[in-house]
Amino acid sequence: MTLLLSIAALLLGPVIYAAGRKNPTAKRILDGVILLTIAAIIATHVVPEALRQAGWLAALVIALGLAFPMLLERLFHKATDTAHLFIVGLAATGLLIHAVIDGVALLPENGIALAYAIVLHRLPVGMAIWCIARPNFGITVTTVLFALVILSTVAGFLIGASLFDLAETRTLALLQAFISGSLIHVVLFRHGHKH
Repeated sequence: MTLLLSIAALLLGPVIYAAGRKNPTAKRILDGVILLTIAAIIATHVVPEALRQAGWLAALVIALGLAFPMLLERLFHKATDTAHLFIVGLAATGLLIHAVIDGVALLPENGIALAYAIVLHRLPVGMAIWCIARPNFGITVTTVLFALVILSTVAGFLIGASLFDLAETRTLALLQAFISGSLIHVVLFRHGHKH
């Protein structure tokens, strides 16, 4: 049941965001909610878990993830669209990994409180995907991204028990730390760039 609720919440996100766009104040509030949710997920879930799994090396990797998009933009000064596309691809990869972990977290053995927290946070995730992907890549790519997130969540849910060992590895923690740094860049510099 929580798997279906998480998918429904994800798909409800764009509907709520679209309704809020008609009112500029509501849009600013929704944008703030999206940014705060992304920041909260990174600060309260991903970063602490990465630090727990990989120690202070994760902090260095987060800093590298934060610096990497800026370095890439400088290296591709004349081809910033390519750099941004790479960063978006990296962020999408992180989103799919996170969706698999969400699917694992929805398993009954993890408790109903965690499952409902996952369901609730999927609403702003759906809003964020919609408001970032649709204007930059169009409806077809955005629809494919939603489908991939849903499939990743279902995969995590169906094969979650065997993924617990993978989710606890130091390598995955460092990968999530790097992606978190890149997402922090997107949040901090979203008004100056087209991420």
